[in-house]
Amino acid sequence: MSTVLNVILAGGAGKRLAPLTLKQAKPALNFVHRRRIIDFVLSNLWHSGFHHLLVLTQYQPQALHSHLQRHWQARFKQYGSLQCCQAPAALNIGTAGAVARELSIIRDYQPAHIAVLSADHIYKMDYRQMLQCHQQQQADVTIAAVAVPVEQARHFGVFIVDAEQRIVGFIEKPQANVPQIPQRPGFALVSMGNYLFRSAVLQQALGNIAAGQHIDFARHILPHLISSGRACVYDFGSNVLPGEQSLPHYWRDVGTLNSYFASRLDVLSHPDWLQGDNQLWPILGRRSCTERLGQASSALLRKHSGGWLSAITPLAPARHQHALYC
Repeated sequence: MSTVLNVILAGGAGKRLAPLTLKQAKPALNFVHRRRIIDFVLSNLWHSGFHHLLVLTQYQPQALHSHLQRHWQARFKQYGSLQCCQAPAALNIGTAGAVARELSIIRDYQPAHIAVLSADHIYKMDYRQMLQCHQQQQADVTIAAVAVPVEQARHFGVFIVDAEQRIVGFIEKPQANVPQIPQRPGFALVSMGNYLFRSAVLQQALGNIAAGQHIDFARHILPHLISSGRACVYDFGSNVLPGEQSLPHYWRDVGTLNSYFASRLDVLSHPDWLQGDNQLWPILGRRSCTERLGQASSALLRKHSGGWLSAITPLAPARHQHALYC
């Protein structure tokens, strides 16, 4: 899908996750089984065939840059590209301002569509289906949305949509009178923080932003596009993945310590959802020590087949005692 440029927002400090984020950005945090939080969105992009990535970093990016270079750069380079753009640590220009800062690079790609994706959520999603919905609706922007209980909706942006899934209202983090889904009382339709724009529309919106101006997508860009009548939602509940998924349509914003550890328990309780021989949409990550030793051993055995090295069996690495440090 070379017509889609994927901009990954990975610069957040994650202050509510302190002390875990004192020395590294939230997307770089270890999650479970040698996967970092950012590995979820990167795996979704890889499986979806969306291989042109622009990763925007800012807060404590060293560990994140190292992870991307060692475990993802070569993979995406096979069919596309992965480029990191680091903003100064003291800069405070909002989510849309961060994308606007890289507008000249975005223009060089000449994409037909631009996906702006959060790097700090736990979920699986085939973005091709969102793109298909976006094109069928001829929308200027399509926003991925998920149904959550009303009591949780106060932490997110809430949509009001018509029968054709066009957005007719949007309330950012409502504290009272949360709009409910007509067919699902007790639930609200909230933003997942994943946007798919028509490239010309986004470039025009970002081109009007003054250098250094603080602009957010939810508070400043979306209201204008919604008023034009060409903003739609993509229902995450309609996304279909291949094979069996023991956590169907699972999505969590791990922005707090409680949500982070609760989500880890969810995933650890369903290891087949993350990986496995029968998992057709695995979450990829760095190779384990066992895999690296196994590949190195195989290479040596091939090179020295029949020699004394063939009698050597590599030692298995010790197991980590706590999954948090895997």
